[in-house]
Amino acid sequence: MKKRPHFKALMTYKTTESGGIVTPVSSGFRVSLKFPFESKLYIVSQTFPETELVFPGDVISAEITMITDDMMIDQLYEGMDFEIEDQSGTIGSGVITTVYPL
Repeated sequence: MKKRPHFKALMTYKTTESGGIVTPVSSGFRVSLKFPFESKLYIVSQTFPETELVFPGDVISAEITMITDDMMIDQLYEGMDFEIEDQSGTIGSGVITTVYPL
């Protein structure tokens, strides 16, 4: 069963020189998000409806699907910020622009 996106966000990826991604990424790229209300990381899948590839330093709108912990969806709100992380550390930041109804 395919999950629907949980929210839309404006995401800013750091440049490679600032510790961000090294190569471009495409829809389906999985990262962890860290929200300000706790230190736990949440695994998400990103879909980029406006472009095929996202490059280091890009600011992009993405649809986000929570892979883990659907239970915390009700804590999200428009304007909430978060950090984008992968195995190497923080690679960007974002802000929620739309929360989709469940």
